[in-house]
Amino acid sequence: MTETSTGIEVGQEMPAFELPDEEGSPFGLFEQLRDGPIVLVFYRGDW
Repeated sequence: MTETSTGIEVGQEMPAFELPDEEGSPFGLFEQLRDGPIVLVFYRGDW
């Protein structure tokens, strides 16, 4: 059985996550949203 990921659809609620930023500090989605709306851009690459 293979698990597949379809990503987030337009209008779908984003799940909570935390990732390291460019300096290695934690970046939490909901923590950032406390200051107002944000724009997230994900680059998928193989480098």
